[in-house]
Amino acid sequence: MNSGSGFREKEINGKPYYIYTLLSQTENPSSGEAATGSGGEDFPPPQPLFFCPSLRLKIENTTRKHNGNFRADGILPFSTPPNLREVRSTAKNFCKVSVVPLFWCNNKEPSFDGFTCGVCQNIKLGTDYYFCPTCREMFHKECVESPLEIKQHPSYPFLSLQLYSLSDDVWDCICCETGVHGIIYYCPTNKFSMHPVCALKPIPIIINHLKRHLHPLTYFPKQDFLPCNICGIVKEFIPTYVCVRCVFVVHQDCIYFPSVIRISRHLHRISFASSLPSGKWSCGVCRQKVDSNYGAYFCNKCSDYFVHSRCATRRDLWDGEELEGVPEEIEIVVEPFEIIADGIILHFSHGHRLHFETSKVYDESKLCQACLLPIYEGNYYSCMDDCDFILHEECANAPRKKYHALHPHPLTLKVVTKEYDNYNSHFRCDACWRRSCGFVYESPIRNPGFRLDLRCASVFEPFEYQGHEHPLFLALKPEEQEVAKCQICQVDRGGNNCMKLNCIECNYIICFRCATLPYKARYKHDKHFLTFYDEKEANDHSEWCDLCERKVAYSAYTGFYSCDDCCTTLHIDCLLGDLYMKPGHTIKISGEVARILPNNTLCRPFCYYCKQRCRHKVVFKWYRETFCSLICLEP
Repeated sequence: MNSGSGFREKEINGKPYYIYTLLSQTENPSSGEAATGSGGEDFPPPQPLFFCPSLRLKIENTTRKHNGNFRADGILPFSTPPNLREVRSTAKNFCKVSVVPLFWCNNKEPSFDGFTCGVCQNIKLGTDYYFCPTCREMFHKECVESPLEIKQHPSYPFLSLQLYSLSDDVWDCICCETGVHGIIYYCPTNKFSMHPVCALKPIPIIINHLKRHLHPLTYFPKQDFLPCNICGIVKEFIPTYVCVRCVFVVHQDCIYFPSVIRISRHLHRISFASSLPSGKWSCGVCRQKVDSNYGAYFCNKCSDYFVHSRCATRRDLWDGEELEGVPEEIEIVVEPFEIIADGIILHFSHGHRLHFETSKVYDESKLCQACLLPIYEGNYYSCMDDCDFILHEECANAPRKKYHALHPHPLTLKVVTKEYDNYNSHFRCDACWRRSCGFVYESPIRNPGFRLDLRCASVFEPFEYQGHEHPLFLALKPEEQEVAKCQICQVDRGGNNCMKLNCIECNYIICFRCATLPYKARYKHDKHFLTFYDEKEANDHSEWCDLCERKVAYSAYTGFYSCDDCCTTLHIDCLLGDLYMKPGHTIKISGEVARILPNNTLCRPFCYYCKQRCRHKVVFKWYRETFCSLICLEP
């Protein structure tokens, strides 16, 4: 990096900023380095030519393999400069075409739909972008121009931030708290990392935000001991501003927190207050104490509902909309069915009329088409035209549109048909990570999409789980979800992907996959209900499964079902099988379609993978071979 490069005081729209500037941008660039463009109002000023960052990473990886440089933490210092002229001699076998500006905007927030940076893989973060005509990739301006070292960063004047290349790992940025691929700025001294966009973005020296504070706020780099008046947290790596006359401290991102928002964890809108009435309050999201001396959000309709500022503005809870001055619309409720007569309805998911009935005798062939669980007991609706269409009364009343605590946008109920999603007539629930062919609640926001099955969609706070004495909450933060371990399955299939519920009175944690299993279920050879037990209660029951005749500990889960009256004990998989799979639907595996068929032949087929008889209600036909379960189909 040129020694003259670094942050300098400059003006943007008449306001002072610290702006990272290359040495060659402060002088007249040579003719060989000048970028095309007039330098007028619609184009950036002349600047050096930068080569494709994908090429830059290839050179780094080639050098790393050639020299055998590998570190246990998966990062290495960058050695390839971003300037095209400086690297031409080393990039002999690669493309030497420079990247060209694709989109230059003056927006304060990213607004380029469909953009994904080819290096860091972030969808929205920066405001300026480059395009490489050779590899057809788009890149953040900062990811392209990232120097090898940043000295005297305004936030860290005594530290050096060095550019590192990542292997296959994803590191989190301390500023934006998003995952970073490819390249990252890292400080070995203090062991923190930053995304190039966060490390190189301009920093305002003075902020005037009269809505939040009456006086101008001045940038203050020594922020590692001052709690923010808005969020009440000490965040040493976030730019901080102060008002000396008011002894007011605020983080740069906190000053722009919205005034009125709606979050997925509460039914009503919540508003920001700079302080709260005295009392012992707990946050409605994380369940931790709320300090009344700092800012927080409150509900005007619920006198005891408060949320920490940073909890309320989490991306998984808030949809990003400021609702101050926006009138509340009266939501039109679309009923899931039309009442034809007493006990007769016409449900939106089925073309025939359904009749109200009460289950008297357990029949394992009767499955609810919405949640795909058997009709164990209670009320249900069945088709009057004898087409085997059945719905639990609760599933028939499931609303067409609902808000759920796991997603900031409203979800719409849909039927998974055989033409549901590109030869995939099933979906994967984002809460329990199970595949299902039942009804699905979908988000209208497609990037990223969000789907819930009916069992997970019925979970709300506080959740009364029959296997635990205390109510459960969604109090875990996203970063805690990944390391939290379910008390039932420990490390089950897809365990880290499952959402978790936890108890705020003890250390009990359970994932959605286990929490939504039927707590009581029926077995065709037992007249009683079987109850779900976890591994700790195995000593009080039989050690052997009555169906597969293996030890209960063999189960993919560590729980099991048992009858207290008849001593019947069954693995979860043996009793329920692939309970969310529906015959006639398909699953695409490695580009090929696997068909789901009923296991109703006179002689049960052998599974191609486990070499045993298929004992569940459905089998999977893939490449002319038969598989007994999803476990065998996707080992």
